[in-house]
Amino acid sequence: MLSGTLLTGVPAAGSRVHALVLLPLALIDLGLVIYSLVDLARRDRVTGGHKWPWAVVIIVIGTLGPIVYLVAGRRDD
Repeated sequence: MLSGTLLTGVPAAGSRVHALVLLPLALIDLGLVIYSLVDLARRDRVTGGHKWPWAVVIIVIGTLGPIVYLVAGRRDD
């Protein structure tokens, strides 16, 4: 079965609803990534000693990357 977008070129009403539901989740994810990268930049020390691997984890792994960094990567000495 073809969707309304393919037949008429107009997005189906359901796709707008999905976008409105996903938008807040995407903004939360982006905020988490930004917060984690700023926190990483401001810290003198992190677990493992080097910041660049944590930056890669935060950016590449997506939602789980910042969470892993916030739980395991931050080091308060």
